[in-house]
Amino acid sequence: MGVIKQLPQSVANQISAGEVIERPASIVKELIENSIDAGAKNIEIKIEDGGRELIKVKDDGHGIQVDDIESAFNRYATSKIENIDDLYSLYSLGFRGEALASIASVAEIEMISRHRDSDQAVKIKIKGGEIVDKKPVGSTVGTEIIVRDLFYNTPARYKYLKTTTTEFSHISKIVSAEATANSDLSFKLYHDGRQILSTPGNGKLKDTIYAVYGSEIAENLIPIDIEDRYIKLSGYLCRPELTRSSRSHELFFVNGRPIYNNLTAKAVETAYNKLINPGRKPIVFLFIKVNPILVDVNVHPAKREVKFSRSQIIFDVINKAVRRTLKQNDPTTRIKLKQSPGLNEADKDSEENIERDQLFTDGKDKNQKSNQSDTRNENISDSDQSISQSSYSSKNRNKYRRSDSNNYSKEDYQKNINYGSESSQQQENVAEQKKSFNQQITETENQEYSLAEVEAEESYFKFLGQIFNSYLLIETDLGLKIVDQHNAQERILYEKFYAEFNKKDKASQSLLLPVKIELSAEEREIVRQYEAEIREIGIDFSDFGNNTILIQEVPVLLKNKPTRNIIEELIAELAEAGKAKSAAEIQKTMLEYLACRSSIKAGQPLTKKESIQLVMDLYRTENPYRCPHSRPIMINISREEIEKGLGR
Repeated sequence: MGVIKQLPQSVANQISAGEVIERPASIVKELIENSIDAGAKNIEIKIEDGGRELIKVKDDGHGIQVDDIESAFNRYATSKIENIDDLYSLYSLGFRGEALASIASVAEIEMISRHRDSDQAVKIKIKGGEIVDKKPVGSTVGTEIIVRDLFYNTPARYKYLKTTTTEFSHISKIVSAEATANSDLSFKLYHDGRQILSTPGNGKLKDTIYAVYGSEIAENLIPIDIEDRYIKLSGYLCRPELTRSSRSHELFFVNGRPIYNNLTAKAVETAYNKLINPGRKPIVFLFIKVNPILVDVNVHPAKREVKFSRSQIIFDVINKAVRRTLKQNDPTTRIKLKQSPGLNEADKDSEENIERDQLFTDGKDKNQKSNQSDTRNENISDSDQSISQSSYSSKNRNKYRRSDSNNYSKEDYQKNINYGSESSQQQENVAEQKKSFNQQITETENQEYSLAEVEAEESYFKFLGQIFNSYLLIETDLGLKIVDQHNAQERILYEKFYAEFNKKDKASQSLLLPVKIELSAEEREIVRQYEAEIREIGIDFSDFGNNTILIQEVPVLLKNKPTRNIIEELIAELAEAGKAKSAAEIQKTMLEYLACRSSIKAGQPLTKKESIQLVMDLYRTENPYRCPHSRPIMINISREEIEKGLGR
């Protein structure tokens, strides 16, 4: 008797569901795309407990005909394609006919639908893939689908769901992307009875971006509209001074479909190179229109990724188009300077000339300056700058005051302008770093430096030099060590910040001007979920409405630090964590970010004094071998390995 058997349909559906339905957000995506394909103008999504208990999607599309209600839940039943050739001219979002069958096999699903040509709606209820009820009901034209008890019959998959916050974060991200892709549709998203998101549906992309991502992003958008060869690009880029710590705000749409594709992300990030600080990501809403035959949307079971058949051409077109658009719109970082009394029109012209910079130049001098710059000077928010500039103005008001208050000298005015590009916070950080490095260390050739007073396996080290402007070579009694200068100082600063933050008399500092941070719907939910923990570490904030918060108080340690960037990094980390975090863990995340952004970077030349002091400070830490992110700080090559490699 044979051992190969045909799987029951219910088992086959559950296996298929494992590919299509990864989490509640997968269901939301499939149902929204069905609504869009049905010609809906208004889509309402209601979620409970991150999608575990309830997912409800209601639309006013053309509905499903009575005879098709049951067929809609059959595998591979679709109205979108008829043969394989249709895949190469596909404009609909759904086409496989797997979604409803997969959902119904792992959840309890209820559908009410009325076709536009029918006077009556039909209600059908399915559990575990089996129809348990079907009857006519009254309803408006359109479709309403309710999904309850997800993965009730597959407990192993249910236990792999993350926290409510994490699961809803994924849902919010999906809805935000779909809303942005379809600005002519109105989306409303609710979670546990609260309205999280609402878009106008007026067909204006900028208005949708405003509704989903806030006014700060909407006010810094640069339109892009370019056609090159067989590719049309449209949408918006964001000014380089407004960035994020992750790719969460890089949105790409191919023929109206929200997609993830590493090639498009790299093309845009390369175009922004040298315009934004290392480690930061641009904000982009880019619509790509190509012939469907050039893009394969069938490479991923959940249709999350696409593949281009002429990837290099598409990369080049996107890269050049984004770079050209940025250049034409003057990507110079805009600094808000408070105008002092008596600044005349001629001075305003002078200000514009001074601020204008020749970017997009790949000269050696600019590269060197870029490498040597302290990358702590990153994307400080307008609010943070206003705080620093306000105190600067009060300290220096008399310095620039003249008997004729209507005139500045060019030299004095340029000093004032130059301040805008290097804030007092940056100056203090640089001064502090120099002070800690510039110790009186004898620079006698072949000098050995004792480590007897610190806890380390080595008793001494001899500094040999810096290589690649990134790594320090030292000789110890264990062999030759290569020290990563960035990771080393990150460990030093992390322990310093940790000690300062946790001292008994720690206090918070009220900000002179509150820092306004606009959040996406997903980010606002994260902040709401972790409100108590965020306040516990000394960050006080209030709700400003429209998914905006005002940071009013921060720990003293964060005084004169880039508050906006720190909060954004915290939120991004919490969104990606996948599990609940305590106040202590949130504190650790904040200090790690602060240490990382405050440390010297790879590519930065150090003097011999600075290098030696860095090594000595490193060995005084509790763990001189791993940075706070657990990356190795140094590697060792023993004398025996060197001699063996050289055949001695």
